[in-house]
Amino acid sequence: MRLHGRVAARLAGPATLVAVLAFPPGAAAASGFRDRVFSGPVARSSELRGATPAKRFFTADGIAVEARVSQSVSNPDAVAQEIVTFLGSRVHGLELGKLRVFIGVPSEISNACGGSSDVLACYSAGERRMYIPDRDPGSGSSAGFTRNYAITHEYGHHIANFRSNAPFPALNFGAKYWSSYKFVCMGADQGLYFPGNQGTHYLDDPGEAFADSYAHLPENGFSNVPWQFNERLRPDAGAFAALRRDVLDPWRSSTRKVVTGSLNSRHRSRATSFRTSLDGTVDLRLRGPASANFDVGIYDGSRLVSRTRKADSRDRLRLTVCRESSPTATARVRVIRRTGAGAYRLTMLFP
Repeated sequence: MRLHGRVAARLAGPATLVAVLAFPPGAAAASGFRDRVFSGPVARSSELRGATPAKRFFTADGIAVEARVSQSVSNPDAVAQEIVTFLGSRVHGLELGKLRVFIGVPSEISNACGGSSDVLACYSAGERRMYIPDRDPGSGSSAGFTRNYAITHEYGHHIANFRSNAPFPALNFGAKYWSSYKFVCMGADQGLYFPGNQGTHYLDDPGEAFADSYAHLPENGFSNVPWQFNERLRPDAGAFAALRRDVLDPWRSSTRKVVTGSLNSRHRSRATSFRTSLDGTVDLRLRGPASANFDVGIYDGSRLVSRTRKADSRDRLRLTVCRESSPTATARVRVIRRTGAGAYRLTMLFP
C-alpha cells in the first residue's frame, strides 16, 4: 500500500470532454467502435430541436425513462419503447429513472456526438442523456458492434455518473468497488492508466474500461464481444462481483472509527490501525488538551508516511490511500506526545 496526497490533485481534475473511445493511429481501428463522454451538454445537439417532444416510456419493472426521437426515425414511439424495455433488462439501480435518451439515425448521432462518422454513440453527464442510434451500424469501424451493445456501454457511463469514488471522479476512474479491485489509483499513479484521457491513451482510460466491463457482465449478454481496452483492466469474476456491487449496493461514504486515550511522560505515544479494501481519502482528526502538544502520524508498515507538526493538539491529516496489490491493506496510526499530558480523541475516516 502507498499513502500519499498528490494523486487526487494530479489526476482527478475536471475535463470538458471526459473521454473518447477510439483506436490510436496505426491500431486496428476496424475491430472497435467509438463513443464520447461529455461532462457538460453535447456540443452539437441541434438534432434535439427537431425531435419529438420528451415523453416517458416505462420499463417492465415500472421505471420511467424520458426519451426524444428524431423525426428521421420511423415509428418513433415503438422504437423508443423497444429501447427503454431493453434498458430495463440491463443490471440497474434507481439511476435508470434519471436517464434521458435521444434516438436518431446513425448520421445524426455521429453529428451530435462530435461529427466523426465512426462515432457510434455518446453520453452527456450534464444532461444525463445518452445519444444512441435507432439501428445497428453498417460498414466501417463500428461494424460488428450492435446498437444494443453500444446502449449497454453508454449505460455503464450513466451508472458511473451516479456513483461516488471520492476523491476520484467515477466517470474517469470507474465506480469505487470496481476501481479499487482493479487498483486503478495505483495504476494511474504509475502511468499504466490514463483516467479521462481523450488522446492517444483512451484505450487505457479506466472510465471507458468500467463502462465496457459493465457491458461484458454475463447477465447483460455480451460476453462474446471482444475486449479492446488495456489488458490489465480486462474483467474477471472478481471485477464482475465488484461491479455488481457498484450497481446494486454502491459505496456512499467513508467508515468512521473513534479512538480515545491519554499521553504523559511515561506513555509518550499510542498506536492504533485500520484496514481497508478500498482506495480513497484518509482523514485523521486529533483533539487533545489545549495545554499540550500532540501530533498524529500515519505509517505504511514501519515507514512514516506523514505526520502533523503543529504547535497544539488540534491536528488534522488528510491523504490518499492507493493499495498496490493486496486486496486488503492495513495502515498504522500513532498519536505522539511532544509536550504536556492529558486525554485525546482521534477520529479516523477511511474508505
